[in-house]
Amino acid sequence: MKKVLFFLLFAACYFVTKGQQENSFTRSFIPSSQTYSTAVIASYVQANFSTDGNKLGAIYAWITSNIHYDKDSMYNINWGVDEHTKAASTLRRRKGVCENFATVFTDIVSRCGIPAFTITGYTNVSGNIKRSGHSWSAVQFNNEWLLCDPTWDAGAGNHANWFLISPSQFIETHMPFDPLWQLLPQPLSQKEFDKGNYLKKKDVPVWNIADSIDHFLQLDSLQQLEASARRMQQAGIDNDMVKYWRNYVNMKIAIVYGDQDMNLYNGAVADLNKATAVFNTFVQYRNNRFIPAKPDADLNNLLRPVNGLLADARKKIKHIGEIVENFQYDTKGLTERLDRLAAKTVAQQSFLQQYITSAVASRDKLFYK
Repeated sequence: MKKVLFFLLFAACYFVTKGQQENSFTRSFIPSSQTYSTAVIASYVQANFSTDGNKLGAIYAWITSNIHYDKDSMYNINWGVDEHTKAASTLRRRKGVCENFATVFTDIVSRCGIPAFTITGYTNVSGNIKRSGHSWSAVQFNNEWLLCDPTWDAGAGNHANWFLISPSQFIETHMPFDPLWQLLPQPLSQKEFDKGNYLKKKDVPVWNIADSIDHFLQLDSLQQLEASARRMQQAGIDNDMVKYWRNYVNMKIAIVYGDQDMNLYNGAVADLNKATAVFNTFVQYRNNRFIPAKPDADLNNLLRPVNGLLADARKKIKHIGEIVENFQYDTKGLTERLDRLAAKTVAQQSFLQQYITSAVASRDKLFYK
């Protein structure tokens, strides 16, 4: 399965020419010293270009002129790394595949304060469905969402066929796995796209695009993955590419929940360790016959943190495996350790209450029973 996913996600993205209106912009010079991180590029663009249109054109022209298509290390660079690391690697190497082009473009645009998102899907070129994954970008410009494919314009210089294209045109060639990112009020089905029926008229909008995208972008990364997975499932899985991507998204969701389980387990262990430290400090103080002496009120509070820490640990354990079945963490063994410490604590609390309620003159004898 992993081999198939690799093939789907990072296979070569082919440059094609499509009969769309060509966009033109002036080639924008960005000094080489200002191009070694997306943050630095964004700062330069912000300082030297006044309008969003000029900023987008400068970023797009620089990427399509300076990043070169090369799949030599696409698995090593792209697999399992976050978006910022992926972008940094692309800028350092000045080459990559479609995912790298889109990631760098989206990252710089976002850093310039322009909403943007990297989209993954597949393509239909002159009726030929490309059985490989492809990535491109969506940007919000003049209060509408438009689409860009810097990979397909690589080397185009001042002229671009795939820059700020309307969703109704872009759907002729690009099908996102998540139907939301068609950016159409009534999205096409995969079957319609595969057959080239992108001009089919629809009457009732499925969603308000602006509101839907705004809501989606306000979600955290896990919520975005879950929302995408739901939409893909609801739209139907009509070909293997969508099936593989849906499985990949579900795998990423499982990894996130697995990380959450790890944090819960480690947190429960930390609570147990703290409780054990409090307990051991009390036992050591008892073995020293409560010397130096403390007021009874202070003695009565010495073991109190233990029960709270044990309760916190049990709450964490309860949530482990709620979403993804737990095969990794020994919650039974950890619960048994909590139970043993709880029983020991009860015994010490019993002794402490006996000590506090005894006459002061007879307390010392309790240590020798």
